[in-house]
Amino acid sequence: MTGTSRGGVSSGLPRVPATFAPTARAREALAALPTVAVLRAPRGFGKSSTAAQWLRRPDLPDRDVVWVSLPPRGLAAEAFWRAVDLALERAGLESVAAVGWDGLALRARERRRRLVLVVDGLDRVEDRRVDDELVALVQAHEELHLVLLMRAQRPVEALARVAADTVVLTREHLALDATAVADLARRTGRAVRPEEARWLAAELGGWPGLLRAALLTAGRGPDDELVLDTASLADYLRLVLQDEELAAVAEDLTALAVPERITEEVAAHLVGRHVLPGALARARAAGLVAGEGLLAFPTVVRDLLRRILREDCPARYRELNRAMMEHRRLAGDALAALRHAVRTQEPDAVLTLVEHGWAELVAHPAEVRVALAEVPVDLLARSAKGLVALEHLRPAQVPPAFLLALVSGLRPGVPWRDAPDPGPAPGDVDEVPALLVQLGTRLLLDADVLRATHAFADAALRAGPDATAAPPARAGAALGLALLGHTDAARRFLPDLPGPGATGGAVEALPALATRVGPALLALDALVARGPSDAGAGRPADVDLPAALASLEALGLYVRAAAAVHAGEGAGLVGELERFRHGPAGQAPLAAGLALAALVDLHLAHGRGDRARALFGGDAAPPERPFVGAARARVALYAGEHELALRLSARAPELAAVCPRPAVELSLVRAVAAHRTGRPQLAGEALDLATSLAESTGILRPFLLVPRADLEQVAAAVPRARALLARPELAVRSEAMPTPSRPVNLSRSELRVLVELSSGRPVTHVARRLFVSESTVKTQVRSIYRKLDVHSRAEALGRARALGILPPA
Repeated sequence: MTGTSRGGVSSGLPRVPATFAPTARAREALAALPTVAVLRAPRGFGKSSTAAQWLRRPDLPDRDVVWVSLPPRGLAAEAFWRAVDLALERAGLESVAAVGWDGLALRARERRRRLVLVVDGLDRVEDRRVDDELVALVQAHEELHLVLLMRAQRPVEALARVAADTVVLTREHLALDATAVADLARRTGRAVRPEEARWLAAELGGWPGLLRAALLTAGRGPDDELVLDTASLADYLRLVLQDEELAAVAEDLTALAVPERITEEVAAHLVGRHVLPGALARARAAGLVAGEGLLAFPTVVRDLLRRILREDCPARYRELNRAMMEHRRLAGDALAALRHAVRTQEPDAVLTLVEHGWAELVAHPAEVRVALAEVPVDLLARSAKGLVALEHLRPAQVPPAFLLALVSGLRPGVPWRDAPDPGPAPGDVDEVPALLVQLGTRLLLDADVLRATHAFADAALRAGPDATAAPPARAGAALGLALLGHTDAARRFLPDLPGPGATGGAVEALPALATRVGPALLALDALVARGPSDAGAGRPADVDLPAALASLEALGLYVRAAAAVHAGEGAGLVGELERFRHGPAGQAPLAAGLALAALVDLHLAHGRGDRARALFGGDAAPPERPFVGAARARVALYAGEHELALRLSARAPELAAVCPRPAVELSLVRAVAAHRTGRPQLAGEALDLATSLAESTGILRPFLLVPRADLEQVAAAVPRARALLARPELAVRSEAMPTPSRPVNLSRSELRVLVELSSGRPVTHVARRLFVSESTVKTQVRSIYRKLDVHSRAEALGRARALGILPPA
């Protein structure tokens, strides 16, 4: 029969799917025909297909293969040996009952063939004496080989290791890594990107059966993202849970998928402490969990188990989530409690948790927004926290009325929305301004500047002039408006704020910080010279920020770094910024973004383009935060990556109305990049937008961060831009940055030579390593120097690193 060597026989050798390929580790381990091969792994890990494909290989010794598939029930030893006899007879060989094992071995010797006995499902044999008998057989008969497929460990594994030439393949040998997932995807006609292959391998635990099902049923979303068909995957997992190994604990396993993380305490709370050891052992044997220790489902597997529980037992699903909600609430984990509250589908429980865990939950506005989506409006409007959540957390976008007021020039005390609904106000409505300040501060730290400004401005509008919340509300609004680039509105919110002094929280800290940093940032934007008394402006050293607001020190650092760039100074600030960025205060998104943007400009101003580029780790995707995106675009421009600079600056028109500060920076980068790539119309449009924004906001500083010569050439066709560039603030100041690099296009052979040069090898050695003549290498070196506009190897390597052609030294 096919499937064995020429003239051989096989019984029951299963068909191998066309899309199957054994893992690299399995191929390596099964390069020959050992005396005993043990494949021990859960269901769906390709044990049978791996063995069948291996035993069909023509380069193995001549052999007869007898495949024994055991029924899915416990077998006694006698039943097992009867099954072996029946398989021998089906293969056309004599049975053990007729000639004995000695006779079978003799026939194999006479035919000069090996006899390979495959036992599929050995773990179904209840009598463990069978293990000793199998090992004794291969010891006595060198013509006999055993291939044992099982889901659970058996004594035969240890016995065979000692007594015979044995290969053992376990789950880790058969699990698919990212490379194997990508190969499987190609075989199934569902190609995936490398990052998708890595995600699938990790989130599905390398489980081949589940991965194959995922690939065969997956689709692509509107943004070409991979979308799994979880309904099909849940059906696959239901079959796994019905296996006899899991049926007894399937209910407990689905219950244990409800929490994010299982501990002994959580397991005891949900299913009883005594259940965990057995459930854990069976889940691991079934492939539902990986690694040792406590139960930890791969993310997708956990979500599938939850879906099965939600669809098959909805009342129990809600009950378990209610229990976990209370457990996490008592443990002080408000966010985890909220997630479980959402799954109970009880709006009152969700709102109660939001109110009780407000201080922690405002740090997670996106999750609160999702949680509140199904809570009725009238229920939210009954309390101050519910009202703030309704108006500031639940909406997916900032209200259009506020955006219109922002564009029109937001003014303190002037309402931008219709009169409030005449319905009854919450009894604790006086708390709303303070809650809005708390929310605005959190959003500001998270770099959600637009939402933060909305919250602060609303707090200032609701609070009376003498209310405690009024100063921090106005201060927060001023800082947010300044960062967005609405300079006139920012100035209007700044007057009458308390001066710097000791602070104990947002009520004192925000006004003190705003009075130090706000005017300095606005003056810097307008290129207004400040007096000697303001030399320390922007330095919040005399503002004693509480620990919760320590990240706001980044505002002062950013202003100081910007001023240093124009003064040709700032070398000492780099270390201070790096220490801040990598310290605890620098981890908040606003702090991280401002520190990054400040470092970029300092490095560019001092000719360290390689270090500026390295800050982004080679990432060419537009960063989400606009001020970070503007810095990334500027790095691309100065590295000569003009097409990349154009892509990164494409959002400028979209940001112009609401976020004019980054829009000015991006528009100017876009104007220069378009000019240098021969696109005069695009360059003119970008410069015209930057000019319009500068005229309306007074933000002039970005014009000094790009080459003036390029701007003047583009401005020849933009009269209003010519007039702006002639203003004294811009005309008398020198550029802050060196001349940007020209685009560099090295050939493949030149890149190879450059890499060899970076190792310090002489030209002679480089030629030998690349198998070319020394004169060829010298010609390529001269071409590299010309393209990089340098005159030595050291200059070439430095220039290449600055451009990102070589990694930083």
